[in-house]
Amino acid sequence: MKIHQVAKIINVKRIVPTFSVNGVFSCQLSPVSDHLTMGYGNGDVEIYNVETGEQVALVQNVCKNLPVTSLRFQRDSPIFYAAGPNGRVRLIDPVLGTNQCVLKVENEISCVDVNADNTYLALVGKEPDVYIYDASTYTVLNVFKGPPTGVALAEDDEGVGHSQRLFVTKFDPIDKHTVLSAGWDSTVKLWDTRTNNVVCSIAGPKVCGEGIDISGHYLLTASWFVKDALQLWDTRTQKLVANLKCRETESTEFLYCAQFYSTDKVLCGGSGVTDAKLIDTVDNKVLDELKTNLKVMQCMAVNRTKKLCVAAGLGDNATCATIA
Repeated sequence: MKIHQVAKIINVKRIVPTFSVNGVFSCQLSPVSDHLTMGYGNGDVEIYNVETGEQVALVQNVCKNLPVTSLRFQRDSPIFYAAGPNGRVRLIDPVLGTNQCVLKVENEISCVDVNADNTYLALVGKEPDVYIYDASTYTVLNVFKGPPTGVALAEDDEGVGHSQRLFVTKFDPIDKHTVLSAGWDSTVKLWDTRTNNVVCSIAGPKVCGEGIDISGHYLLTASWFVKDALQLWDTRTQKLVANLKCRETESTEFLYCAQFYSTDKVLCGGSGVTDAKLIDTVDNKVLDELKTNLKVMQCMAVNRTKKLCVAAGLGDNATCATIA
């Protein structure tokens, strides 16, 4: 019989930059070290050692006075991508100290992601289109386009692309050809990079940050809703599995971000929920919370191997902890 594990948050640490950064807009935990990388509102990227709290490196002018809205490590590598509304994607190697612009686009970039074997790079932003690039040559392989400007979609027209700004794209961590996208048009779409087809389309979630994640056949969404903002879906049936409770009392939620920590544990946060909530999806209850001291929680990161989580946002700090 499988034992249902109870989890709690311990070893809480706060990392505070020594200068004003205009908020933390993105963060990622390295898959191969104890490093935390943060993208700031002033356009800089800073790397800290989570264990010691000491600065490892500062990369300035990544987005030149615009927020660094997306960071993403290559799989099993210390090298990461950084991008923002200036339309530039930079590849940064903190070990070698290199910082190279690998992609320039006419789009205000919200999010980039890399697939399971580092062969594809996905990009979304102000345009309603999802771009897939070869991660070695940075040439366009595919574009999942929305309808022409001014063309309204029927409610049941699930086979076409998005119609409004996109905030997040994410590859399935196992299936290198499956990529998700979501944004303002209240729809999450799953795509196959080998075709132009929508694998499935889930209507409902209004995503305004990195508010989607996938684990097996289950999709987690965090929406800009007053209530029932955190939802679990089955991608096989495209049906809602549960509205997950992210507050113990009735109050506004308005979520920006959410991630799976394990198959039955998730984390979320936003402007209504400014402390990161650790939630059991089986019992549908809040197990614990990571106190952040933030005005708005804009981003989070998880390293399942090291059992670490990070929450950051408006308040010029990041809060790190262990999930036991």
